Amino acid sequence: MKIALYNLTTTTRWGGVENFVWEVAEQMAARGHIVHIFGGAGNIGRLPTERVQVRRFPYLDRDLWRKIPFLGRQYTLTKMLERSSMVPFALPALLAGRYDVVHIQKPYDLPTGALSRLTGAKLLFGCHGKDFWTGDRLFVRWADASVSASHYNAAQVRKRYGIDPVVVYNGVDLNVFKPSPENDGAVLAEYDLAQTPIYTALLYAGRLVRWKGVEYLIRALPMLNPASTPLWIAGEGPYEEELRALAAKLGVTERVRFLGRVEQPKLAALYRSCSTLVATSFVNETFGMALCEAMACGAPVVASDFGGFREVVVDGETGLLVHPQDPDDLAGKINTLLADRDLAARMGAAGMQRVNDLFSWRAVADRLEEVYRCLAPSSI
Repeated sequence: MKIALYNLTTTTRWGGVENFVWEVAEQMAARGHIVHIFGGAGNIGRLPTERVQVRRFPYLDRDLWRKIPFLGRQYTLTKMLERSSMVPFALPALLAGRYDVVHIQKPYDLPTGALSRLTGAKLLFGCHGKDFWTGDRLFVRWADASVSASHYNAAQVRKRYGIDPVVVYNGVDLNVFKPSPENDGAVLAEYDLAQTPIYTALLYAGRLVRWKGVEYLIRALPMLNPASTPLWIAGEGPYEEELRALAAKLGVTERVRFLGRVEQPKLAALYRSCSTLVATSFVNETFGMALCEAMACGAPVVASDFGGFREVVVDGETGLLVHPQDPDDLAGKINTLLADRDLAARMGAAGMQRVNDLFSWRAVADRLEEVYRCLAPSSI
């Protein structure tokens, strides 16, 4: 089967969707399929193997569009303009490739996907969030099938388009995220964390944007026991300065460490070394990749009772769910795990089992390959 994975940001940005494309490409190529990644002219992401061809095309970045007057805060429109700017360069190659399946990852690419059907390709509409835009309903009729990152996300897609997506969860690289330590001490020393009492720190891993809710985690710090419990923040984003200011206002600056963006192998070491992984999003969260990664490493988790987090975390079994935007409830649940290390260890073990059963890339590829085969049975 010849498969095109079409997503501009796969080669220009970091994120869960981008990692999904890379991993799916490798999995499908290993199963004997011909796989081409279509992305923007950038070098972000892993180096492709000989089995996967990566095709990069010129485009105008959304940040350039946002420098135009009146477009600075038009986030949906500028993302659409970014995607549209690649189409004149990528579409001829997409048509010439005569693919059996064209798999897009965002509603923005529905028009391009619709055109790809001119060569007989089957269009698979993947959705990892909302990213809806005015006019998208006109093009979804050309999708032959749809997949979503969670049941929560599938409900959003169903409400918007009236279609019923197959749920294909995101996955975790179990060769990287695993419970056995690999040079963890050196990683802690690199980030000047080696003096932290082992397994006492809280960890947040993700972008620093307002809707990720990190401010509520910082507000919970003064209520924790022990009072010296530190917080490691692995990630970067525009909200960092406000979070630093909040930590200073609450008098917890010395307990909060901003680590910047952390590469996956080093992030795995942080998961293994922390007390608890905390995820605090209150909107826009359709899955919960950091939760899966931490659980794969044996860490218990505390997460907002919201969106796709509910499908990753089994409350009371693999972790604890809390009311979104509620620092009091958050502090209470974290204190529960800090006070009972046996409970934390049981949850960590149950989390590892859940990830192995549902969220390995092999399991993800099994479900997705079944969708591909239903779309293009004659190409098998």
